[in-house]
Amino acid sequence: MFLSSRVRQRLRTILVCCVLEFGAVIGLPMRPEEIEALMQTMNQPTIVHTIPDEHDTGDDGRRGDAGETDGEPA
Repeated sequence: MFLSSRVRQRLRTILVCCVLEFGAVIGLPMRPEEIEALMQTMNQPTIVHTIPDEHDTGDDGRRGDAGETDGEPA
Protein backbone atom coordinates (compact mmCIF):
# COMPACT_ATOMS: atom_id res chain seq x y z
CA MET A 1 0.00 0.00 0.00
CA PHE A 2 1.53 3.28 -1.12
CA LEU A 3 0.58 6.53 0.53
CA SER A 4 0.94 9.91 -1.07
CA SER A 5 3.74 12.13 0.20
CA ARG A 6 1.21 14.52 1.70
CA VAL A 7 -0.38 11.73 3.77
CA ARG A 8 3.05 10.45 4.86
CA GLN A 9 4.05 13.98 5.91
CA ARG A 10 0.83 14.34 7.89
CA LEU A 11 1.32 10.96 9.61
CA ARG A 12 4.94 11.78 10.43
CA THR A 13 3.89 15.11 11.97
CA ILE A 14 1.19 13.40 14.04
CA LEU A 15 3.70 10.78 15.24
CA VAL A 16 6.20 13.45 16.32
CA CYS A 17 3.47 15.39 18.12
CA CYS A 18 2.36 12.20 19.91
CA VAL A 19 5.94 11.51 21.04
CA LEU A 20 6.29 15.09 22.28
CA GLU A 21 2.96 14.83 24.11
CA PHE A 22 4.02 11.54 25.71
CA GLY A 23 7.20 13.23 26.93
CA ALA A 24 5.15 16.07 28.41
CA VAL A 25 2.84 13.60 30.18
CA ILE A 26 5.73 11.76 31.85
CA GLY A 27 7.38 15.05 32.82
CA LEU A 28 10.26 15.50 30.37
CA PRO A 29 11.06 19.19 29.96
CA MET A 30 11.29 20.69 26.47
CA ARG A 31 11.33 24.39 25.75
CA PRO A 32 8.93 25.81 23.15
CA GLU A 33 11.93 27.06 21.14
CA GLU A 34 13.22 23.48 20.84
CA ILE A 35 9.81 22.26 19.69
CA GLU A 36 9.59 25.06 17.11
CA ALA A 37 13.09 24.27 15.81
CA LEU A 38 12.17 20.59 15.52
CA MET A 39 9.00 21.35 13.57
CA GLN A 40 10.89 23.71 11.22
CA THR A 41 13.51 21.01 10.63
CA MET A 42 10.78 18.53 9.71
CA ASN A 43 9.32 20.98 7.16
CA GLN A 44 12.60 21.47 5.27
CA PRO A 45 12.96 19.59 1.98
CA THR A 46 15.26 16.59 1.92
CA ILE A 47 18.30 16.69 -0.36
CA VAL A 48 19.40 13.39 -1.82
CA HIS A 49 23.08 12.90 -2.65
CA THR A 50 23.95 10.37 -5.34
CA ILE A 51 27.31 9.00 -6.36
CA PRO A 52 27.66 8.64 -10.13
CA ASP A 53 29.05 5.36 -11.41
CA GLU A 54 31.89 5.05 -13.93
CA HIS A 55 29.63 5.04 -17.00
CA ASP A 56 27.30 7.80 -15.85
CA THR A 57 27.07 10.83 -18.11
CA GLY A 58 25.57 14.09 -17.01
CA ASP A 59 23.46 16.58 -18.93
CA ASP A 60 26.53 17.85 -20.77
CA GLY A 61 27.53 14.37 -22.01
CA ARG A 62 30.72 14.20 -19.96
CA ARG A 63 31.54 11.27 -17.76
CA GLY A 64 31.03 11.40 -13.99
CA ASP A 65 34.79 11.84 -13.40
CA ALA A 66 34.85 15.22 -15.23
CA GLY A 67 36.23 13.70 -18.42
CA GLU A 68 39.60 12.59 -17.03
CA THR A 69 41.20 9.61 -18.73
CA ASP A 70 44.16 7.57 -17.51
CA GLY A 71 44.74 10.00 -14.65
CA GLU A 72 45.40 12.93 -16.98
CA PRO A 73 43.08 15.96 -17.11
CA ALA A 74 41.10 16.48 -20.28
